[in-house]
Amino acid sequence: MNRELNELRQSLIAEAVNSPMLLSDLAGMETYISESYNSRSFIELLQNADDAGATDFYVCRFKDYILVANNGRPFNMRDVESLCRSASSNKARGTSIGYRGIGFKSVVSFANEIHLISGDFEITFSRDLSKAEVPQAQRIPLIRIPHSIKEEVSRAISGEVARIKNAGYSTIFIFSGNTANQIDEEYTSFKYTTLLFLNNVKNIRVTLSRSLTASVSNLGKNEHGRKLRISTDSLVSDWLVCTQNGSSIAFYIENGVVARLPKTDALIHAFLPTEDSCGMGIIVNGDFSTDPSRRHLIIDDATKSVISNLCITYSNLLRAYLLSADDDAKGYVEALVPYFDMKLVQLMKQSFEKEFAIQIMEQSVDLFRNIKISPSWFNAVDYHKIMSAQGLTTISPICEKIAGISTLLKYVGCKTDDVAELISFASKCNISILGYAQLVVAGIRSINMNHRIDNFSSVPLFMSDSKLRSLKDINDSSMIDESFVQLLLDNGLTRNDISLCLTKISMDGLRDRQFCENSIEAVKVNERKIEPKNPNVRDWFNSTPDSQTASNETKSIQKWRSAEENTLRTLNANGFCLKDVSTLNVGYDLEGTDPNGKEICIEVKSVDYAGQKFRMTNNEFAAAQFKQDCYYLAIVLQGNDALELSLIKNPVNNLNMNRQCVQWVWECAEYEFRPMKFKL
Repeated sequence: MNRELNELRQSLIAEAVNSPMLLSDLAGMETYISESYNSRSFIELLQNADDAGATDFYVCRFKDYILVANNGRPFNMRDVESLCRSASSNKARGTSIGYRGIGFKSVVSFANEIHLISGDFEITFSRDLSKAEVPQAQRIPLIRIPHSIKEEVSRAISGEVARIKNAGYSTIFIFSGNTANQIDEEYTSFKYTTLLFLNNVKNIRVTLSRSLTASVSNLGKNEHGRKLRISTDSLVSDWLVCTQNGSSIAFYIENGVVARLPKTDALIHAFLPTEDSCGMGIIVNGDFSTDPSRRHLIIDDATKSVISNLCITYSNLLRAYLLSADDDAKGYVEALVPYFDMKLVQLMKQSFEKEFAIQIMEQSVDLFRNIKISPSWFNAVDYHKIMSAQGLTTISPICEKIAGISTLLKYVGCKTDDVAELISFASKCNISILGYAQLVVAGIRSINMNHRIDNFSSVPLFMSDSKLRSLKDINDSSMIDESFVQLLLDNGLTRNDISLCLTKISMDGLRDRQFCENSIEAVKVNERKIEPKNPNVRDWFNSTPDSQTASNETKSIQKWRSAEENTLRTLNANGFCLKDVSTLNVGYDLEGTDPNGKEICIEVKSVDYAGQKFRMTNNEFAAAQFKQDCYYLAIVLQGNDALELSLIKNPVNNLNMNRQCVQWVWECAEYEFRPMKFKL
């Protein structure tokens, strides 16, 4: 034993001899720590290795011993003293994971003796050896007085220690005693997400009753953070870890797309995992204060400060992904939406969620006050078009339908426009027929509640003779297309609502002609059966003479996919540039450009056999009236070995459509089906 270590040993023995009661008290504290840290000893050893700068961490069984090794900085005299003296760690909070200097005492729960080999030190901690030095003490702590390593232990493990050292490990803990098997149970419940926030450790290898390997690798960076991959024996998981001001947010990536973590997995990490959830679909990490077991947060000033920094990171990420045009932004935003209702924050007990909700509202007002969100009655795509035309900032349409997003954004300070403003803006851009119908519905409801909308009758919002026209233009001699009227009714109005509104804004001519009891015949005339302009019209693909026998292969189409998805893949493989908008309720499923670069909108209708009837909703029919030559129907027949697809241009004018009053849809029973075939 070297001189410095012997001096420390003699000093500790002298203290114990002079105050055996104090030594007994330290033994009691050690027992309390080991019980508080129950099932976390393995984690504490990993933490100490990380603080020592280790990149590799190794656990193995050899004979009756368990060896825990790392390749970090070897122990110095100050480190040894920190082990021996309770709560005397030389680590500063914020510079390392541990800072109390008591975590290592947790290992007494699974060993009767502990031996340390590191640098110039070969030490044994043993109650029996310490009892021999201080016989008057009633109880003896395990980690207090250092002894020279037992010769029988040194001989038994010398070969294994040499092997581990040759593998590059510089510090080795050896545990012996009849409770050493406890660590075997602990590592099986090891949370691999621990690797996300360790500063140094990249590889973990455990070979006990079963083997465990875990490693973390860097996949690169994006503008927000580091992409990490954690690999274990049974799984590989990818993460994006975003760090600012010492706090981090980690997003789980599944199959290349961010997935919202269930609340039970969305744990708070104080560098090591606690048992508290952050209440969102992410993992958060920071230098939070925890109870002695490190299982639960303590909401003190230090934790509040970390939460404050975390809110800055959260707000910046939420804003960036809300405004992003990338399709994968939706996953990030979904993960950031809380599981809890922030409006009920005052009713919550003291917790991370409550403190987070309070601080996010205080900090985010300036960041979000200029971002507009669409009213609940207006579709996100058209709202985005209107806001973009005005140069105003709005969230991506793909994020509008995320559950809980509207509540969250209103909480952090986003505003909505009223109907009068939107009607004014709508006159300056081209939105969908559904968008016009939604504006009209909201406008009529507002006017009927005696709210004034000065421009309601002068802005072209209504379909008349298949064109957008204002009420002033229609009032004298025309009528609103009945398909548009039905679209208004589909969105919650009644004919009485429309009639009342026309009365209030002095559009008596239109009201009397179309919306009073005496106008039934006029409505019947307007609700005419549409005769095709060209009954023999041929669809786009059928311009090739041998189209019925053509057999093209498109590897991306599969029979188990939906007709919409297969149509999208087929057309994009043949010169189109389309995207799926079927969830946006704009009156068609696909939109983009045709092989000539012209605008095209496609509604997909799947049939079981050629000539089968299909139906168009009022929304689809009105959109087809509005888009006319840009609007196509894709009649799709999927068999076991081929997909047959027929495109029909401008179906309102080129097909015989009959109004079916039972479901208020438009039905087509006659059409020409001459498809292009694609192998499945």
